[in-house]
Amino acid sequence: MMKKIALLVSIFYISTIIIAQERVLELEDGFVKFQSGKESYALPNQITGDLMLLLEEGRQFHAHLLDSNYTNKAKISAKTIPSKYKYILGYNIEDHKYSIFFSDSWSTKFGVQTFDFKTNTTKNTFLDFKIKGEKYVESIVHNNKIHLITISKKSSNFNIYTFDEQFTPTKNVISLKELEYPNPESRNHTITAYYLLLPDTAGTLRSLVDVEKIEGNNPNVIETTSKENKLYQFKNQLIFSFDYSHEKTQLCFIDLDTFKGYVKSYNKPAKTEKGYRKSNSYIFDNKLFQIASSNQKMKFTVLDLKTEKFIKEYKITKEDTIRFKNSPIIQEGGGILPGFSENRVREIEKTAKYLRKISSSNLGISVYKVDDEYNIVLGGTKDITTNNGYAGTAGFGNGFSNGFGVNGTIGNSTSAWVSFNPTFYNYNSYTSTKSTYINCLFDANFDHIQGDIKKNSYDRLYDFEDSLSIKIKAVNIFLHKNRLHYGFFDTKKRVYELYRFQE
Repeated sequence: MMKKIALLVSIFYISTIIIAQERVLELEDGFVKFQSGKESYALPNQITGDLMLLLEEGRQFHAHLLDSNYTNKAKISAKTIPSKYKYILGYNIEDHKYSIFFSDSWSTKFGVQTFDFKTNTTKNTFLDFKIKGEKYVESIVHNNKIHLITISKKSSNFNIYTFDEQFTPTKNVISLKELEYPNPESRNHTITAYYLLLPDTAGTLRSLVDVEKIEGNNPNVIETTSKENKLYQFKNQLIFSFDYSHEKTQLCFIDLDTFKGYVKSYNKPAKTEKGYRKSNSYIFDNKLFQIASSNQKMKFTVLDLKTEKFIKEYKITKEDTIRFKNSPIIQEGGGILPGFSENRVREIEKTAKYLRKISSSNLGISVYKVDDEYNIVLGGTKDITTNNGYAGTAGFGNGFSNGFGVNGTIGNSTSAWVSFNPTFYNYNSYTSTKSTYINCLFDANFDHIQGDIKKNSYDRLYDFEDSLSIKIKAVNIFLHKNRLHYGFFDTKKRVYELYRFQE
């Protein structure tokens, strides 16, 4: 009897995994060589729903153009762009031409490789485009055009470069001087957006901009959302959020159609109530979620960004039972690296210990929806320095086996800035962290509801990945038509497979 029950449970588990996704593509000629390194990238056509898969092995690209039904329309094979143009920034699409923008390691030199699926040819173009007196911030794709964002040095001027069919840039300057404030340590110095994006560490400005690109359709982990500077893209709108102040969140709104921008400030709990040490925010579903904590108390609030009306707040002190949580207080992490040492997970009983843990960490809040219910994760994360001196932040996934480098890039000879595919980065966060958090469920009015935490898209993907008993390479995880996709090369069948997951 017990064997029959176990068999039924096993069948149910496997069938649930199968239902959660569908295989939409098998490419038998995706890769042709046996020994060279292999990677894959995806370029979704935001207008037509077509999809270009770029498969790399050695110094060779194989580009496959799929229609919206995943039928293979065309294929082009070509040598990769010269190796100094290593990092993928984004792409332009003009009819049958897919143009991929690359840069060198410091984003000072730029090249474009164009795949023309009408003539089945490729062309490399090396741009006479230099960023002078500016720092590269991010690149985004909007309406099939790359928009390269920079910040002018020591200022609050953001510059957005949009490239036409001949790759000639049009520059739009957005001034966000409302962000600026006097430096409390120097009367002769003003803190600008530039200094917020390149914070002073040990008396020296960082060489790279510090901003986390958020993919709002995914269940982002605390390790991602705990960053002070974040960038969101919602259709034709960019929002930079700055949480350097414990008393306010500053949001910078930029319209990608008009290139107009403005700044708005939203008070945090510490503005009207003393005693909070840490704070942060998160934007989801046109709502601003804010969290503040100390070892004595915690509060999180919800505000409607459209109406600018306050919706709800929840508060606890160290003596309270957390009545709005739907999971135990969870502490996970402590292993060296996933795949090398299993991360530990344990439960914490006392609210006081939870508050102490998150208030000594990088505080964060993450929000996503499953079946019209808001799942809100409240917690903090700490970097763990291993014996080899490495420190970082992480979540879950396969780690090094999927080609993720320690420098935060993807690939072998070619790489992609994390911002090119934040979905892949967020799922495959690979370093060791120590996170403490609770999961909470709320209805549309943000009233707490009882129930178990339902599996989200990443949970279903993780179950599927865990069920694979084959050796795979060239893994890619990306969003296309608001659906999560998972592609990989089956080394035994020598076939590249692509799966689409349920919403």
